[in-house]
Amino acid sequence: MRNKNLILNPAFLICLVVLFLNDHFFKFYYTSWFTGKLSDIAGIILLPMLLTYLFPKLMQNSVFVAGLLFTFWKSPFSEGFIKVYNSLAPIGIHRVVDYTDLLVLLLLPIVYFMIRDGKLINDFSIKKLNPAIVLCPAFLILMSTSPPKNFRYNRYSGNVIFEDFAIDVKKTKEEIMDEFKKRNINIHKDTARIIDESSYLVLRTGKMNSQNLKNGEDVFKYNNDSLKTLLNKRIEESNQYKIDEAEIGAGSRVRNIQLSIWGDSKSNRIVVHAMQVEKNLDSTPVDNKLKKIYKNLMLQKFKDL
Repeated sequence: MRNKNLILNPAFLICLVVLFLNDHFFKFYYTSWFTGKLSDIAGIILLPMLLTYLFPKLMQNSVFVAGLLFTFWKSPFSEGFIKVYNSLAPIGIHRVVDYTDLLVLLLLPIVYFMIRDGKLINDFSIKKLNPAIVLCPAFLILMSTSPPKNFRYNRYSGNVIFEDFAIDVKKTKEEIMDEFKKRNINIHKDTARIIDESSYLVLRTGKMNSQNLKNGEDVFKYNNDSLKTLLNKRIEESNQYKIDEAEIGAGSRVRNIQLSIWGDSKSNRIVVHAMQVEKNLDSTPVDNKLKKIYKNLMLQKFKDL
């Protein structure tokens, strides 16, 4: 029999509220190391209680299962699961691999004794509250997305380079392009980047003559028409795109958004590689700027594509 007090006690409810507020407000407006870890702290406390409520037979082992699930989620091994889930589910999920998050596993013994002893859970729970009122929001909050953590900012140029900034869209590439046009977002192939990454093609269209070192003639000669043909084919087949400028809020814009679009006939992943923001910003304003970009550009514009 399920013990509803496991999800109606003060510890669980407080952690649920903290998790929601931190993921949707604190991380965006009070960016710091503490807000970066606060969600993990709240999550690792409430997860064993939730597992024990859903699967009463896990009473003695819920903390171990929670630890394994949390470790799996924070590891690269969960990437395959996330891709499959996002291709099927209406609400996408996202996480950044950060092994320092595993430090919160040290809290599991405390949760273990709370569940085993049951005094705090049973004596102070809200008896008249229906568990469904808590259970549904709990699942939605636990699946909340997070903004990118790993990025490099050049304060002299304003360039921001991301390591993990992606979102899955259940549309074909053609449908995505049509949606961009409807929203007046000018997206086009990033020819400069494609050509730069294809510089090796020059060697395929030319010949080297070492004898010309002595007579002063050109050492390397290439066929310009063949090179143009190869580069045009490379550009046509490339998944690299660029948005010159996009609005992310009233009077706020970002420029030179470099992104890739990968996928198949059913769904695609939009991966943002870099963009340009204001120059000479300190670390905290940059963090806040990226949170605003994430909320307005990725979640509100790209998510609804």
